[in-house]
Formats: sequence, structure tokens, C-alpha cells
Amino acid sequence: MQNGSINSFKIGDISATDPMLGILEGLRTIAGQKDELLFHSGGPIGKSSRFSMIPILDGLRVVFHQPPSDSKSIDANPLRGEIDLHPTPPLKLKIQHRSEGNWTTKCEESHETLELALRSISELEFLGEVDPSSGLSPGGFAGVLGYDLGQWTNPIRLKNTPRDHEVLGILWRTKGWVIHDREHHSITSLGDFPLSKDQVSDCIARTSKPTKMGTHSELETEDREDHKRKILEIIRAIEEGHVYQVNYGRNWTGSLDQDPWNCFLNLANSNPAPYSAWMSSPDLGWTIVSSSPEQLLCLRDGDITTSPIKGTAPRGDSVTNDERTKEDLKQSKKDLAEHMMLVDLEKHDLSSVCIPGSVEWRDFRLESHPNVHHLVSEIGGTIQPPFDAPSVISSLFPGGSITGCPKVMSMAIINYLEHRPRGAWTGSIGHIHNLNNLVDLNIMIRTMEVVDKVGIKIGRVMAGGGIVHSSIPEIEAQEAEWKADAILRAAWDISASTLMDSLPRMEISYQPLIRKSEGCRASNVERKSEFRKIILIDNMDSFTHNIRDALVRLGSDVIILKGWSLEPDENVRAWVSEIIDSHSPTGLVIGPGPSRPESYNRTTALVDLVLKGDLRSSNGHIPTLGVCLGHQAICLADGSSLLKSPNGPIHGSPVEVENDSTGLFSDLPQTQSLMRYNSLIVTAPGHNMIPNAWEKKSGLIMGTRHRYLPVHGIQFHPESAGSPDGTAIIENFLKLCN
Repeated sequence: MQNGSINSFKIGDISATDPMLGILEGLRTIAGQKDELLFHSGGPIGKSSRFSMIPILDGLRVVFHQPPSDSKSIDANPLRGEIDLHPTPPLKLKIQHRSEGNWTTKCEESHETLELALRSISELEFLGEVDPSSGLSPGGFAGVLGYDLGQWTNPIRLKNTPRDHEVLGILWRTKGWVIHDREHHSITSLGDFPLSKDQVSDCIARTSKPTKMGTHSELETEDREDHKRKILEIIRAIEEGHVYQVNYGRNWTGSLDQDPWNCFLNLANSNPAPYSAWMSSPDLGWTIVSSSPEQLLCLRDGDITTSPIKGTAPRGDSVTNDERTKEDLKQSKKDLAEHMMLVDLEKHDLSSVCIPGSVEWRDFRLESHPNVHHLVSEIGGTIQPPFDAPSVISSLFPGGSITGCPKVMSMAIINYLEHRPRGAWTGSIGHIHNLNNLVDLNIMIRTMEVVDKVGIKIGRVMAGGGIVHSSIPEIEAQEAEWKADAILRAAWDISASTLMDSLPRMEISYQPLIRKSEGCRASNVERKSEFRKIILIDNMDSFTHNIRDALVRLGSDVIILKGWSLEPDENVRAWVSEIIDSHSPTGLVIGPGPSRPESYNRTTALVDLVLKGDLRSSNGHIPTLGVCLGHQAICLADGSSLLKSPNGPIHGSPVEVENDSTGLFSDLPQTQSLMRYNSLIVTAPGHNMIPNAWEKKSGLIMGTRHRYLPVHGIQFHPESAGSPDGTAIIENFLKLCN
């Protein structure tokens, strides 16, 4: 199906700062549009903030609903490494058509994953004319994917889920667009647009200004001491090795005595951001006001980028103090480690759908927004067919910057500690056009969700931050308040904190930063993929696909298999025999993961066979490499002790590692900078695994080799963006696998 241009036009020399606000009001009053979407860019003009857009919504929409519970969830405490991996009931969606202003459900569907649901929806798309600048075309979908749709992108069952049948997301088919090119000061319409050129000009001239902010209101929020207590619980879980980082969120909830649209006008004025958005669905009683600075995903012309934020500091109250705050953030070991962890996580998510070797850490910058400074990176890659837009969304959603790492475990801890579903916050709003291979989604931070309950509007704001082992609870609680402050003021004229009257409001700016490493890169090793078939055991880690990517770039075929089974009585030895017979691997890599090796029944059984010398092919013993948890599993089975690191966890920081030039360190420098992600450590030699690498500063064991079998272990991540020389170690292992 193809939609021609109807009433299309272009207006140049637009002088209004925010013309789209007036155009949306015109669509509301002149055209009688009820459901509304606006993607609004504010602040300095750049590639992420050049366009503001209003989709013209067609008479077809898809509403996602929480399925009824089947009561099969188990009582698990993820702070102790316990998670429920049983399947979540299928996602429900309703396909609705609008007739005489009302929405009617035409059919209902159920899907096991969000990817399958989005692929089904994409069959309803059509192609229209394409705007060459923005790449937009009518016929795709635009709308909201709430955070709780992450139940269908990650293999985890959550306890605190939305109520049965609650709305989780909504997508409208688009029949047209109106686009503001901020760089060229022009307005362009595409497809079916209900206003004339003259009406648009009149709407721009009559754009409403924000009125006074809402009145003070008693907001329900978590006590700061409770917030700090939960941060300490997360830190203890990190010390035990169950998780590396958790993005905990705090709630502010209260009745709203003003129109949410006025809140959006206030926010666009006081806190402009490149990925701001407005959504209103009156019949569902659901409104979203967002002033987000963060992009989850952009897919265009086969190129995928994600631009995560991690690392935050408040603006200074003077130019001098503001510059000092910037420097402190750039030098903060805690914030840099937190950010590097996120870079590795996003590389993993992209590597699952990108051409091996194409994923790169492209940009690192400091962004200064009106109230806070942020560390921001851009990671990108090239999509690998047959993956498509639904595949890419599923691989990244929800964003790692607002979950933590590893993603599955951090999502379980978030749900456990927050005690309620997140709703819209930290989900995404944007547009999807699978036929054009086009996606642009933000992450809904700095966001208020408004639900109309029998004429009473209830606003909900959440804010938080990434908790790592070095986090200071008081500072983390303050950071959540910095982030919530602008939107609480726009909605209720109230500060997020009783400890401050207001945050400074400074000019927006971007500053490029230097990346200290480009990470693991392939050298000129000879490729013989037909002789290297590697089985990679996944232990629910968020770096598994980075390891796969490094192995593939170095000339290997890689098969990823789960290191756990939900069947307690599974004959694991039979499973191992089957995979050896089916795949005839020339090498085995046992990957990293949260918690202890005993949490992964297949991994521990596999390691027992390795150390007994029973893992063999027709060519003899299959070379085996254990990375982090894999290394710990091998050493633990060999009789070593596995304890909490005496110097505390290290996650996302490179350390100097010395080696004795044996095993995988043959012909390599005796000192290398390598990235650590671990809380537990092998503290004593076993029977046959001999230490051959140590952290220079502490003497902690960083590498081992077997006395006579081709079995090796490393307590660092050679594939990380922070391990510039890690490729050589992987190459040495692959030489054993030819």
C-alpha cells in the first residue's frame, strides 16, 4: 500500500524558537486531533537535535497489555543471586481502528517476545514518500514502549508486575509528518496533513506560552534514608558478585492540578533537551511529559547507534565552579568505571545484531545540560541481515544505562527493591518503520507519567542513578534529586530536595573527550574459520556477545549455548555429549557471569568433564578457556578457594597485570593493562591449575593454566573496550584451536 502526498508544503525562514508547539495546538483545536505525539528537540543544534517532528496519526493503533498472571512465579531474592527464569506469559496486544472518533478493537494477538510482536505489527506498515533530510516516511508506527515491556526482551520473570490488562505501550500508524528543520529554519509536511500552509503559519504565530507552574502539592516519595538503605543492599550484592551495577529509581507521586500540556511547555522552556517528547491518549487516560537528553537507538541506512549516558554531576553556581565540577566529573574514577561498564554492555547488545567487527566506540563527550553535566558515549555498528528493526529494538530494550549490568540480574534487583513496575519511565518513545529499516527511540528519563483516574490526574516521576561498589549512598540519593528537580518544578513548583532551593541553570554545551582505548581489535592473524568452531557458554552475562565478536573477527565460527538449564534433573553429561557430537567444536570458551559458578548447572558439569580430560574430539582434548566466572568455575572444580576479593570488587576499571610468559601469555609483554569485572577471586592454587598472571599492585591471581591439558583461565576481560592488548591473548588461545 502506498500513500501519496496530500497537502504537502515547505515553509522557510521560520524565526520562532519552538514552532512545533503551536502546530500541535493547531492540530488539537483546528483539526480536532485527540491522540497526540510530539518529538521535540531543544538546546544546541546538532545531529541528535536537528529535527523536531509531529506524526499525523492514522486511524489504526496497537495497544500492548499486561497478560493475566498464571501464578507460576517463584519467590526469589536476586540480592542473593536468585532469579526466576521461567517464561513470562505471552504479551497481549490489541489492534484497534478509529471510527467516528472512537477506538474499536478489531483483533487481539499474543506473542512470546516483544520482537515477534513488533514484527507482526510491521506487517501493517506502508511506504510513502521519504524526506531526504530526516529520512522520515509515512506508513510506519510511532508511540511509546513502556519499561515493563522488558519482560519480553530478557529471559527473566519479575515478581512486581503491572496489574492484569494494564496498558504497557501504544503505537499509532502514521499517515503523515510535519518536520521542523532547526538548522535550516524550515517546516516541511509529508503525506496526509490536515492543515494548510496558511493555517500552519498562523498556529506558529499564536504558540502558547507556559503559564505559572502548578501549585505546591504533597508528593508521596521514598524517604531519603530508605533510599540510602537500598543502595547499601545493592553494594552488598555487588560485593557478593551477584551484580556489577544497578540503576535504582525513586518515585515522586501526587495529584496534578494543571493541564499536563502546561507542564510540557514549562519543561521545554526550563530544561530543553534533544529527545523531549509529549504523548497524550485521552481515552486511555495516559499522558507522558518527557525532557530526555538520552537516545536509546537510531537505525538508518543499516547503521545502528546508541548514545548512553552514565556519569552525572550538578552544575556549578558560577562559571568557575561549573568548570571545576566538569573537571571533577572527567577525573572521577567511580563515574569513569561506571561509564566504561556501560560502553562494554552496549557493545554487547549491538554485537548480537551487527556484522562482527563493525561495532565501535565512536564518540565520548561531556554534555552540559541546564542543571547537570553528563558523560555520554556513542557506540555504533552495521546491522547484519536477516536482523531487522524489531530485532534491533529487542536487543537493546530497555537501555543498559537505566538497568545496570549484567542486565538480567540488575532488572531482577530493580524490580525487587522498587517494589512496583516502572511504567513509562526508562522505557522509550519514538518511531519505527521496519519497511524502511528506520528506528529512532529515546530513553524516557526526566519524565512524568500522568494517569487520569475518574477525572483526577495523578502524576508520577522517577529518577535514580547507577549504583556501583564505590557509590556513596548520600551522594547517590542527592543525584536522584538533581535529576528529578526540573520536572517536579515544572509540574508542582516544588524542589526534589529539602536540602536545596534550586539547582543552578546554566547554558547547554558539548565537550568531546579522549577515549583511552579503542578496545579489542583484530590483528593480522591468519583466518581459518573452517578449522575453528568455538562453543561459547553464556552464563547470563552482558558481555557474552563482545567475546563472540572478538572470536569471529579473529576467524572463528561461534555457537552460543546456555550454561544453565531449568530442568533440575537434566542429564548434563548427555547434553555435553550431544553438543560435542552435533557441533564438533575445536575450542570451548566458558564465559563470564554474575554470582558464583554453582549457579550454572551446565557450566559446572562441563568443567568437571574438562578437568577429568573427558572433553575430547577426534583431534584430542578440546582447548578450553574460562573467562572470569568461567575461570573461577575451572579453578573451583580443581580445588582452589573462591572468596570475596580482599581489596573489594573492581568493575569497569583496567589494572596492570603481570605474567610469567607461559600459557596464553607466551610471546607477550610481561605487563599489560586489562579490564577487570569481578567481586570474587581465586585465592589459592588447586591441584593442576597453575597461576601464571597476577595483578601487579595486589598480587591477586589473574590467570591460570593447566599442568598438562590445554585448559586456561583469566580473571579479566580481554575483549573489553578497556583492554587495548587483549586481542593477543585471544589469538594465543585460538592458535590452540586450529
